[in-house]
Amino acid sequence: MVMYVLFAACNKEQDLSTIDLGYAFFPAEVGSFIIYDVDSVFYGSATSTYHYQVMEELTGAFVDDEGQDAVYVERSYRNAPSGPWLLMDVWTQRRTPTTAEKVEENMRYIKMKFPVKDGDTWNGNGFNNFAAQQYKFKDLNAFKDVGVLQFEKTVTVEEKNNVNLIDQEIFYEIYAPGIGMVSRRACDISYSAGAPSGFDVIYSAVLYGKD
Repeated sequence: MVMYVLFAACNKEQDLSTIDLGYAFFPAEVGSFIIYDVDSVFYGSATSTYHYQVMEELTGAFVDDEGQDAVYVERSYRNAPSGPWLLMDVWTQRRTPTTAEKVEENMRYIKMKFPVKDGDTWNGNGFNNFAAQQYKFKDLNAFKDVGVLQFEKTVTVEEKNNVNLIDQEIFYEIYAPGIGMVSRRACDISYSAGAPSGFDVIYSAVLYGKD
């Protein structure tokens, strides 16, 4: 009986070790980078449109204040593909056994929870002071065309989807395994007397790799 229990336990551990938890959707390899085309529209008394590029690069590993392994995310921008990169800010991110987290402008967001499972939800603001916001996995392993690049397998994290006659709030991020975030939309537009006010910003990956 004891031998059987030990054998069953070993088999269970082996089975768990082969389960794909989805960690590849949030890689943490130092030296990897992604370049995005960014298209933004700002609505108000006048409408302004902008096109530029942003690069996010994982530049170094460190141990954070909670004793967790983390990496620095250097974010740079340029106004044209031939222009010089200018450092914009430095964020951090970490991947724990159960969460993928990113600190943006000193606010920590839970970008994912593991294992990645279609339809699962969690509070993306669980580690900051903002009101609770339900994030949701959608379209697991779906093909996505983000413009210049196409990806055979992705997962979409829906952060907010509230569309009605007076508001349009659409926030989501799309991730590809081994690469990370390949597309992002942040849209928050309200309408008064038919006139829009707010913004719509779309990130689309155009190049990725490792230094």
